Amino acid sequence: MNESHAARYSRRINKVLDYIHAHLDEELSVDTLSRVANFSRFHFHRQFSEYTGITVTRLVQLLRLRRASMQLVFNQRAKITDIAFQAGFANAESFSRAFRREHGQTPTAFRKNPTWTPWQVEWMPRPSGRLEWEVEIVELPVIRMAVVEHVGPRAQVPAALLKLNEWRDTNEGIYRTGAAYGIYPCNPDTTPPEQFRAEFGLAVDRAVTASAHVVGKSIPAGRCAVLRKVGAYDASAAARWIYSEWLPASGEQLRPFPMFCEFVNASIDVPENAKTLDLYLPLR
Repeated sequence: MNESHAARYSRRINKVLDYIHAHLDEELSVDTLSRVANFSRFHFHRQFSEYTGITVTRLVQLLRLRRASMQLVFNQRAKITDIAFQAGFANAESFSRAFRREHGQTPTAFRKNPTWTPWQVEWMPRPSGRLEWEVEIVELPVIRMAVVEHVGPRAQVPAALLKLNEWRDTNEGIYRTGAAYGIYPCNPDTTPPEQFRAEFGLAVDRAVTASAHVVGKSIPAGRCAVLRKVGAYDASAAARWIYSEWLPASGEQLRPFPMFCEFVNASIDVPENAKTLDLYLPLR
């Protein structure tokens, strides 16, 4: 099948985005990125920004600042100066000015009392285009978990994840924790932000004693359709595809448990383009 001009163009832009994610610690010059896309360097900035809605320079800075925000909160041992250098700033002062300009908090204030905003969590340019994934049918055992519940805008999800991390660190001598999961009982595309609900859990080897933030829950055993998605963790497009295209064509029936995912490599140090999750749709 011949690839359309639009598909080739989209693929070239995607190649640039993937390169940026994989080389975020390196110098990302116009010459380098235009070669990756096989575009003329004289027109690259205009082509990129017109197609993605953001300049490449702005994209790189936002991605570095977003990663830095996660490091500030989830890696308390890291020095702010080291985080600034990794984000491409010459010193902590310039990093602090840029961080405060984007976020309204200094890095120190954010580390102590983070106020999450959408640019850090949800924003990710990606050209449109028809997407398809491979789907397998698997049989899963019961998965017992320690779970934190989140209600509210998706931008606030990291606050729930921080509570789960704190529980893990406090209870690591009691529970053996394994894979990380997310359970999504409502559709983020149609649910008002303040009513959005999700649950995030760590697999455990025994029943969980409930605490102020963490409760014990389980994913029931049974058949599931599973789709592996590689890239930034927002899996909305993959979820829409498996519901609207794969499911009607498969002849399968759903059982009464919401879609959930396993975060295969959830570390903040994993580049965005390498982050992987398995999306599960429970079947009868």
